[in-house]
Amino acid sequence: MLKSLWEAFLDLLFPPRCPVCRTFVDQQGEWCSSCLTLVWAPRELELASHGVTALDACFVLCDYTAGVQKLIRDMKFRKGRRYGCYLTWLLSRYQNYHRLGSVNVIVPVPLSPERLKDRGYNQTEVIFRPWAESRQLLWCDALIRLKATLPQWELTIAERRKNVKGAFQVTRPEVVQDKQILLVDDIFTTGTTMNECAKVLKKAGAKRVVGLTIASGAQ
Repeated sequence: MLKSLWEAFLDLLFPPRCPVCRTFVDQQGEWCSSCLTLVWAPRELELASHGVTALDACFVLCDYTAGVQKLIRDMKFRKGRRYGCYLTWLLSRYQNYHRLGSVNVIVPVPLSPERLKDRGYNQTEVIFRPWAESRQLLWCDALIRLKATLPQWELTIAERRKNVKGAFQVTRPEVVQDKQILLVDDIFTTGTTMNECAKVLKKAGAKRVVGLTIASGAQ
């Protein structure tokens, strides 16, 4: 009750708007239909064509373009934590969660301690954790990044694989053992990071690892 009143008060002070064109919308986080149409492209990615072998499947909600690209970049490089709600709202629109399988645990791709300290938050957690909690799914930071890797977008595919090799470690093997894991991240580019994470999760005993990302330029 108190939460509903507080949200109504905030809507009165700050009427909800589309994050891209600033058109008025019905609820906080919502996109207008015109801006959403430019990015919304839910699909299962063709992992074999990317050389991704450890992930059992990977799903993406949007093309990495237009408004969704700007929001993710602002979250990652301009400390735009407040934009997370607009990306969480996209998760609420996805209708094919049954395709993810019987998920036991949601695990985010981690940042290095240095990058986390500099940014102040893991954008993947800001985006996905409210959604996970709304669906009463277990959230677990079961992975850590052992080294500060170079930004993947600067590298070739071969360099990306070398960059993330041995970069991750499972810290909660008892949580992932014999479980079906949903591995989440903001972007799927070539899949090398998620693939490496899936490898170590399976080595620690995970039964199945499926990926879910907000955006990708891949098919």
